[in-house]
Amino acid sequence: MSPKTFIGFAIITMLVVIAASFSIATRYSVHKIGFEDKPVLPGFADKVGGVEEIIIQDVKQKLTVKRDGNTWVMADRQNYLASNEVISDLMLGLSELRLREAKTIKPKLYSRLQVEDLKGKKAKSILLTVKGKTGELARLIVGKVSADVAGSSNTGRYIRKPGEVQSWLASGRLDIPLAVNKWVKPEFLDIASSRVENVTVNHPDGSKMIVSRTGKKKFEIKNMPNNMVVEYQSDIDNMGDGLDKLELEDVMAVGSIKFPKDKIISTRITTNDGMVIKVKMIDINDGNFWAVFNAEADLTASELVKKEVFTINSRVSKWVYELPAHKYRYMSRKHSDVLKDPKSKKKK
Repeated sequence: MSPKTFIGFAIITMLVVIAASFSIATRYSVHKIGFEDKPVLPGFADKVGGVEEIIIQDVKQKLTVKRDGNTWVMADRQNYLASNEVISDLMLGLSELRLREAKTIKPKLYSRLQVEDLKGKKAKSILLTVKGKTGELARLIVGKVSADVAGSSNTGRYIRKPGEVQSWLASGRLDIPLAVNKWVKPEFLDIASSRVENVTVNHPDGSKMIVSRTGKKKFEIKNMPNNMVVEYQSDIDNMGDGLDKLELEDVMAVGSIKFPKDKIISTRITTNDGMVIKVKMIDINDGNFWAVFNAEADLTASELVKKEVFTINSRVSKWVYELPAHKYRYMSRKHSDVLKDPKSKKKK
């Protein structure tokens, strides 16, 4: 091959590579425009002390957190106490958020970064609004988390300001909880399973399940039907775990959730030191488990236990709690959940 021919092929090859690279970039990129290094919200750190309200919204729900003196409350949950630590982390994240790289200005590409307007059911963006006494202090559409950020945080979020076409990759750790249990202290009851002596579950159809402790760890069914055997002992033993480090999924004021009498499961949990916890539960929409709680002290209870009962009722008496599914199952067992005919094959 002559030198002239070789050079010609080399030029053609280079042009093909450039063209291919351009095609790929056009197809898959979100149109990198330029790099920046400046605050997303200039001066916001100086305004944090004046924040009075935080609104978090996606296509499914809207949560509002408001200042109440030196504390914060969930306005959508009848002023249930919020976590000051979560608020502080969010304010710090907003204060330190910095623009790093300009991204797409095309609305049809916003969904790739999850910075689209909250329209329709498919939007995955979060609209964050921060207010002070005199008005808005910050308003951002917050999108996907990105690990493709150089800097001390090594992470970032795609963002866009409402009304502006320019989207951005911003550096910094900005965690925006969307679940109620991430804004509050989730644990609201903690009765160690080792204290539980007896669990009685009454179902709305009249059936009853009674288990009592027979050793340090094991329980047995006291009203055992004839000609049936326990399939898995663990399903009985964990009935004592219902109140152990119990965390909420959601919370509402008493009266906000209806408890029809023909749907209520009533569970009575007795401890070995004289405390009785009464739980009323319902299953809403086949998967949303809500409960109310009440504590009592029997005649054998010590003053310390009576004080514990008072503390528990002071905390839970005004609220109805959405429970994790596994805790609901522990406190709502029935015979058909744990027993089998010894002549039949295993159910599970």
